[in-house]
Amino acid sequence: MWDLPWTDSEDLVLIRIAEELLKRGYGDPKVKFTIPMSWAKELDIHSNFRLQDPYGIDPAGTGEYGRYFYVESMTYDFMNSTVQITGIDLQYILRQCMIVPHCGDVAETWMEASEYERMFAYVGSCATESFSDGEPLKKACKCSG
Repeated sequence: MWDLPWTDSEDLVLIRIAEELLKRGYGDPKVKFTIPMSWAKELDIHSNFRLQDPYGIDPAGTGEYGRYFYVESMTYDFMNSTVQITGIDLQYILRQCMIVPHCGDVAETWMEASEYERMFAYVGSCATESFSDGEPLKKACKCSG
């Protein structure tokens, strides 16, 4: 599937493949938008950015506050003085962390949770170190028990 010629470590290859599958498990979400070149003086478009989508899906119904993206590519159009930016969603990284939500803002169980809600803290099994669907637990520390 992926050729990783820079390593011969089976453990590292398994980790990298698991990360890629997590990242692309629900597609490979990207955004594309165009900004005027003059905005380049005010925006740092060469780093990660947070994109607010007022029409994005949000549990509270107020629109997405902002998802993190990193710049995959920038295409300069000197004739029209614009820059087209393509960004890749970084939410898959946040899903590996435990984020405690406000009560009632997310689904009650992992199996009922949407892809967005799975960024937040859910309780799984310390015995199997996974959720009921087999996905690995998110941990603040090693389960002991």
